[in-house]
Amino acid sequence: MEIVPSHWLENIDLKRLSIHNLAARALANVVCPDFEILEKDEFGKPYFESAIHKISITHAGDYAGFMLKEHEDCGIDMEKLTDRIFRIQSKFIREDEESFAIQGKIGLFMVWCAKETMYKYYGMKALDFKKHLKLIPQDINSDTGKILGIIEKGDYYKELEMEYESFDNYLMVNTL
Repeated sequence: MEIVPSHWLENIDLKRLSIHNLAARALANVVCPDFEILEKDEFGKPYFESAIHKISITHAGDYAGFMLKEHEDCGIDMEKLTDRIFRIQSKFIREDEESFAIQGKIGLFMVWCAKETMYKYYGMKALDFKKHLKLIPQDINSDTGKILGIIEKGDYYKELEMEYESFDNYLMVNTL
């Protein structure tokens, strides 16, 4: 049995895609074999030709992830937990999110992954991670849980409940 049909690969520029991005696309095809090839809109947001199905993909290190919703936007992000996060925290941590920063690497990655998830949910780019995306502070005391975020830009306002899971030195956050 062929897991990824060869016709699915016909329109993909394999030179442009990383192995991780290709893995996320292959995962999308395995989950949704009836849909035509995954494409990106003018904002870079992936989609299927199915108008009612919304998707989000992510990849990091050894893992790839895919999310599918009917009639609802969605977002998913995954990151490998490395020390690089400490160098860039000033670019995405708001003053009212400092309680995450004092929780160390996991707290910083929680903010980054959740904001990436919200960014993917919004899907129209032009979001400033400090100005337009906000997380409601909370303690991270388990490997799984829920977190609340807010997207606010101009007339657009959306509260998003997200769930998170940490595993094998990775963190994944997705919209519910």
